[in-house]
Amino acid sequence: MRFFTMQQDITLPDVIQFREFDICGPRHIFYKEDEADLNDSTVMYLKEGGETIPDFIQSPIALVSDKVKRVLDMYEDDMVFKIVVFANKEEETMVLYHQLLLERMDMLSDQTEFYSNGSIKRLALDEKKIGEHKAFMLEDKRFPHPFISLEVAESLLRRHVVGIILKEVEVI
Repeated sequence: MRFFTMQQDITLPDVIQFREFDICGPRHIFYKEDEADLNDSTVMYLKEGGETIPDFIQSPIALVSDKVKRVLDMYEDDMVFKIVVFANKEEETMVLYHQLLLERMDMLSDQTEFYSNGSIKRLALDEKKIGEHKAFMLEDKRFPHPFISLEVAESLLRRHVVGIILKEVEVI
């Protein structure tokens, strides 16, 4: 069993920017249990310029392209997404995205190690706790990235996603 963290590649050149938010700045993490508190759909306005639209955006909130949403939906039951439309008034274009609301789960192995200041020394997931899950967030807020299985990662790579960095995580 192999799992990866899914992170935004913030080194992409000429990335879109939102009018009210810095996509490389502070982030807000919402989970599946926050579903009722969020709008079913939202419009986010883009600044002029910026040609590259990553398929995964971490900040200000976790957003995925329609392509990534379809892949995640195939592998994990009961996924929750909220519609987000990127609108560019100047160019009169709109792009469909989805706010990613993953379930928080306790998947850490007892072999996970922390430094005395609480930061992570060695991250390990517990294979038994993971079971059949293919995508989730860890219950511990020190781990702000979604976790996806090898099957999900391969499926995303076959679709030539842009702006996603996958880092393998130890599974015990």
